[in-house]
Amino acid sequence: MFNLKPLALAALTALAASASTLPRQLSGCSPSFQGHPVSIIYPGASGIEALYPASDTLNANIVTAPLVGRTPQFLVENSGHVPTSYLIKDAADHGLVAYATAVPRADAAVKLNAIDNSGADPRQYWVLTCAACASTSTEVPPGGVFGTSCQIANVAVGRCVQRVGAVGTPPVLAPCSATEGAQMFNFLRENL
Repeated sequence: MFNLKPLALAALTALAASASTLPRQLSGCSPSFQGHPVSIIYPGASGIEALYPASDTLNANIVTAPLVGRTPQFLVENSGHVPTSYLIKDAADHGLVAYATAVPRADAAVKLNAIDNSGADPRQYWVLTCAACASTSTEVPPGGVFGTSCQIANVAVGRCVQRVGAVGTPPVLAPCSATEGAQMFNFLRENL
């Protein structure tokens, strides 16, 4: 018979280490998207912008663009992992997900990559924490809001998506801050 204590201790140590890499975000709620495609909106001082894939292709940059017609760009799904994290899929190609590139980078920090169905690549998982979320007991109508003032933090790099610069520029992954307005996004249901 062998002793399971060292194995259990190693497992707890690994769990604690992975939990310590999770970003420190604002406290709040995690939205339920009810299977609907969404637009990720930045309600900044320069007008309303949205996060968009530059194209629906592998390695395409995620950039900011003026909000036009509220065509949903993403399908956000709960990953089933604990703590709650999400996959942010391209609405046009569900085989592509937003993933974090290495930090720091001179080019885009968030790109589309092929989904890793094994679940082994943590760069594809995002923690979403919102100041307010729609009730999970009611259907969000077209044009409605799933979550407001939401931070989008990557599990692997422990940083938050932050809008910088002019429209059309890629966002960066910056240290998470509950007071950084450029890290706050709203998740809107398609307006079809």
